[in-house]
Amino acid sequence: MASTAQDQDQGRGHGGRSGEPAGPAAPQATGPFRRFRSAPLSPAARAADDDSIRMAGAKLRIQQRYERQVHRLRPLTWLMLTVTALCAWTGDPRPGLSGAGLALSIMLACYTAPLVVAGSGYWPSDVTAWRQAFALLISAAGLGVSAVAPSGALADIPVSAAVMLTFLWLELRQAVVIGGATTVLLAVLLTVTTHSPVEAATSAVLLCVVLAVLAELMRRSRDSSARTELLLAELEDAREAETMAAAGAERARIARELHDVLAQSLSALSIQLEGARRLGEREQVSPLLQGVIDRSVELTREGLNEARQAVGALRGDRLPALADLEPLVERCRRDLELTVGFAVLGTARHCEDPDAGFALYRGVQEALTNVARYARGAEVEIVLEYGADSVRVTVANGPGSAPPAGPSRGGGNGLRGMRERIERVGGSAEAGPVEAGGPGGGWQVTMVVPA
Repeated sequence: MASTAQDQDQGRGHGGRSGEPAGPAAPQATGPFRRFRSAPLSPAARAADDDSIRMAGAKLRIQQRYERQVHRLRPLTWLMLTVTALCAWTGDPRPGLSGAGLALSIMLACYTAPLVVAGSGYWPSDVTAWRQAFALLISAAGLGVSAVAPSGALADIPVSAAVMLTFLWLELRQAVVIGGATTVLLAVLLTVTTHSPVEAATSAVLLCVVLAVLAELMRRSRDSSARTELLLAELEDAREAETMAAAGAERARIARELHDVLAQSLSALSIQLEGARRLGEREQVSPLLQGVIDRSVELTREGLNEARQAVGALRGDRLPALADLEPLVERCRRDLELTVGFAVLGTARHCEDPDAGFALYRGVQEALTNVARYARGAEVEIVLEYGADSVRVTVANGPGSAPPAGPSRGGGNGLRGMRERIERVGGSAEAGPVEAGGPGGGWQVTMVVPA
């Protein structure tokens, strides 16, 4: 019945009626038919309310539904005005410019003016003081109409309509005080001014009570449906949180298993290989065998580092990203004895998808491992290029100057896994011999992901 606004009652907070626990502020309807009062929610829902997209969506749907209900109920105000005008035109006395007619005209004007304003929607219905003032004005004017015209329909229809609007506008305690006082004054007035006081007062009181109960049931129904939708949203949030907690617990379990089995096994293997390397140096084994042992030590260290990173990823630790490429290059220069050049083009920034940066990091790591394995002594150039809507990484190496460390038994699984990881984040990866004009025997890997 009125423009949209939120309830800003002073001293009442966001709670509902007296005795109800306060919950998050729910959207409020304005005009005679306000939206639902705040539905009480659990402490968990109140704590996560600001961050819950599902809860915000539920409140938005409730608000939209009540706006539609408000617009559908707005004609009720104009129906009250129409009935009052017909009763005044056919009653006795009629509105006039003198005597009882003038008094009736003044009372009807005081009664209809707030209804016209409320029906049009142009009033500050989000302020409690204004709603109280409108309810008091309509109730007092309705009593004035009944006093001037104690017989006929004008004796009880204006007052009973005012009582109904009072219960729709105000909280229950305020509505009971104002509506109850108005009903009692109407009964006293009809008892004093009519020829059959008991019958007139009884019928008027019953009409006021019925309309008040009807208004309260309408509002309780809206409160119940709103509370149900909010509780359903809270239940979905709780289920989602439980699912995420279960997934986190499972990842933690898998991480513990990996750490206890794989990481410890690799650590033991690394120690054994280090002992074999030192034993080979002391026994002066063949250079080829010594190179195989050294390479095995390096691969074990790499596998141990990757296992630790996998465990960290399962535990929810920060994934390596583009900012970690430079430390990766430094480690490869030191541990793998590679000659690596690293250049950055464009303005450095983070990828919107953390998995995209992690995929590039893994791709560069795989490319450098392949260089150390199959093209020892080759010079490597890494170019990280930030484009407008993409990030490109190119890893190119020339021919190796030393024979591979041990037999080449790679099956291409590393490059295949790198390509699959890049494609999962919406990017592309290519690997092959260097373009024409480059050094013979070289290799180039190019990876592109969305920025």
